[in-house]
Amino acid sequence: MVNVLAVGAHPDDIEAGCAGTLALHKAKEDKVYFLVLTLGEVSGDPQVKEIACKESAGFLEADDLFFGCLKDTMIPDGIETIRVIEKIVDKVNPDIVYTHTSKDIHQDHRNAAYATLSAARRCKRILMYETPNTLKEFSPQVFTDIETTFELKKEVLQLFGHESERFWLAAKAIEGLAVFRGFQAGVRVAEAFEVGRFVLEV
Repeated sequence: MVNVLAVGAHPDDIEAGCAGTLALHKAKEDKVYFLVLTLGEVSGDPQVKEIACKESAGFLEADDLFFGCLKDTMIPDGIETIRVIEKIVDKVNPDIVYTHTSKDIHQDHRNAAYATLSAARRCKRILMYETPNTLKEFSPQVFTDIETTFELKKEVLQLFGHESERFWLAAKAIEGLAVFRGFQAGVRVAEAFEVGRFVLEV
């Protein structure tokens, strides 16, 4: 059993990037924790989004859900964000951390990635996920086969369907990404990650 921490800048980021992988962790009886840094208030009702986060965490059987209470679209990459993430890192002592890639058009995603690398600097494994906002420079080195959890991932994403028509377009893009990454990895559907840090323990 390992402790897993997933960090997302906004509601639905974790689900878009690595819900299938997190469900696989839970199937192995690993401990899984969510940290959502903002409530995405710029693009919708934060109370509705908070409820969706809690429903998602319950659906994925997360062991706990934390909110960072940072301002949407204004996440800095410096000490304020580092301390928020570091507090949870110290609390749950993760063996693996999943977070955003820095190769992303959204400043919150980029800054969350940089801050996580600093806050989790003593963690041996940091994997960085993609979202529909990820730049073409994203270059994954690690894939997880999510065939057994793909339908669950799609169901979880539907919890955030209050967003807008744009959200549904993004959800379709996420499904397409899973098929594309699966093709790259030689499986049906996959999630893809860049390596922030990976210590191989033989």
